[in-house]
Amino acid sequence: MRSIHKIIILIVLSFVFILMTGCYKEMDTIVTNAATTNTVPTDTTPTETAKLDYVPTDIMIRENETITSLSPDGKYRAEAYGTVISITAAGLFPYEGIRILSADNGDIIWSMERWAYTVSFTWSPDSQYLGIYYTGRIWGDSIIVDIENKEQISLPELDEIASHYNESVKPQENRPDPYIEITGWEDSETVIVDFCWTKANGDEFRGQYTFNVKTHEVVYK
Repeated sequence: MRSIHKIIILIVLSFVFILMTGCYKEMDTIVTNAATTNTVPTDTTPTETAKLDYVPTDIMIRENETITSLSPDGKYRAEAYGTVISITAAGLFPYEGIRILSADNGDIIWSMERWAYTVSFTWSPDSQYLGIYYTGRIWGDSIIVDIENKEQISLPELDEIASHYNESVKPQENRPDPYIEITGWEDSETVIVDFCWTKANGDEFRGQYTFNVKTHEVVYK
């Protein structure tokens, strides 16, 4: 009889133990769920957050594409080449230099090292002269190259041009911002040049002249 009582007691204790174990597991689940529920939600993972906090310090440097221009007779090729990364303006980097090469063998006929942000070429109809326009940050200038003699021909400078006009259009002293641009050829000897500058009152003055590469005669329009 006592044995039966002991067995019953053991059964009851076992049942109670099982019930208590289940309760503990349920409580753990509730606590875990509560902890998860109370966690402040975020829109990004730690990796994404790290990306958002990362600020790149290196400046993106894009090398200049070589500008090329073939002469009308196909014998010569002009090009602006290279990238000067030590100086920049509005994210642009100047070209390292300008040169004229033989289209057949690549020999350099004429060259100059000139930092220029933009460059354009204008050939004379007979391919004997090349007009080159190049710009800096607040100016633009032009020269002519005599291909046969491998010589540079300079155009009139700002002061000389301005001297042909009255005082009302006199260039500003501190920031005249002159742009003297070869825009075409009237014939094989005469180049067309557009120019502009900032006047003393802040307005812009524009004009045009032609220049004969052999006689150096200037005719203002």
